[in-house]
Amino acid sequence: MFALCRDVERSRETISAATAGAPNVEIIHADLSDPESILRASADLVARGPLDSLINNAAVFDLNQKTAAFTPGGHEVFWATNHLGPFELTARLSPALAQSSRPRVVFVASKGLVVMPRLTIRFDDLDSPTWYSPTKAYYHAKLAQVMTAVSLAEKVPNTVRVTCIRVPAVRLDAARIATQPRLMRALYAPKNATSTDPDLLGATYERAATRDAASSELYLNEDDKPVALPAAARDVSQRERLWTITQEVVGSPTWAW
Repeated sequence: MFALCRDVERSRETISAATAGAPNVEIIHADLSDPESILRASADLVARGPLDSLINNAAVFDLNQKTAAFTPGGHEVFWATNHLGPFELTARLSPALAQSSRPRVVFVASKGLVVMPRLTIRFDDLDSPTWYSPTKAYYHAKLAQVMTAVSLAEKVPNTVRVTCIRVPAVRLDAARIATQPRLMRALYAPKNATSTDPDLLGATYERAATRDAASSELYLNEDDKPVALPAAARDVSQRERLWTITQEVVGSPTWAW
């Protein structure tokens, strides 16, 4: 098992605590906002041979980031990390996934999209700071994840299982809460108390990454129940436009399918 992580030291501590030091998890540095990091990590994994599952769980959602930040390549950080990175990583790992008899690819969306039924991709302003807020940028990128999952599912053979999980609010640990301003901590406390336990959501990811490839349901909630796709994800022209633009932006990697 491989864990691709931005911060190797923090990840090592967390994984060690969660697995009681189990030796079967290897940490690989991968910052999905950085194309060079993606190239290094994916080349390493492809060289090792077949890959059975990929869970695209990397994301940033920092409410303290009030103004847009940009990668060295000029992409808004939420967009780069939450959409461009997972797209490119999946493409570059597709040769290793294709070597598996029943590969599985899992994307992660957000239940918050339910209250944004008219949300669409800002095709002409993908990296513009003019409309930025942490919430807008986050859900914009999460919508793109759903659309990518649907498009990929249409492109792969039947042996490949593509799933997108609509994740509810997840309970934050004390260290994460402590980084928020005092007012934000007070406002978030009631929501955090009723949010989903991370261990339960981890079990959801595990089921998605091991489920029978023949299953047809693509967009599921945390309880494995099919849920309705956002309107934009049902629009073929919008999905294909997003795929084409993203494929070009990340350097037109070759897919195995």
